[in-house]
Amino acid sequence: MDTDTDQSPTPEPAASTTGLGAAKLAVLIAAVAFLAGAVGWAVAVRNRDPLNATDVGFMQDMSLHHEQAIQMSLVLLSKDEVDRELRNYAQEIVISQRFDQGVFNATLDRFGHPSDTGDTVMEWMGHPMAATDMVGLASPEQMDDLKAASGSEAAALWIALMSEHHLGGIDMAQAAARSGSDRTVVNIARGNATVQADEILELSRYRRRNGLPIPEGFTDPVENPAVVARQRQLTGG
Repeated sequence: MDTDTDQSPTPEPAASTTGLGAAKLAVLIAAVAFLAGAVGWAVAVRNRDPLNATDVGFMQDMSLHHEQAIQMSLVLLSKDEVDRELRNYAQEIVISQRFDQGVFNATLDRFGHPSDTGDTVMEWMGHPMAATDMVGLASPEQMDDLKAASGSEAAALWIALMSEHHLGGIDMAQAAARSGSDRTVVNIARGNATVQADEILELSRYRRRNGLPIPEGFTDPVENPAVVARQRQLTGG
């Protein structure tokens, strides 16, 4: 396991700072295919719904979950002192997660499902809760701290909050991949889990290269089992 104190770290893949990585491109291709397929279903078989409760719940809840990641990224992008590399990460998150939201909402609407989550979320995962308690979400106080922070403090806090947010998203995506019915929803869920693990690793590398601390109250996200598994896939370990 890679840590800040390791004197002989295993070489890691270089961070992607320009364009979409292969995993992100695969998710976008799957999403476009999904949207095209949804249109075909609606035209040819209007009275059939290919989505099960997991498919619907995942798209509803992940769209809401994405919204906070987008808002956190926009907060970071509003700060003049943020360097170009970190801005690239934030911009990619805004673009890719807005695209996901569009696909999710269009598909839900096409098959007569609301895009809103309602009063509770995560029912499809077997543990309903209030939307404000969704796994990985930053608290209002943490969002206020991010808005007030500047310089390296803002960068370190954004990385920590986004990494925690992605860990929650990975849990949701893995659950949808296990229990979803529609093949393309399952593929998008798998892609979401992969992309968010990759972004956690990229942000961790950025943090270490720039000597940023893990803020008090946060743990190292690369120690999460899902991220460890993805790192092993990338390094062949």
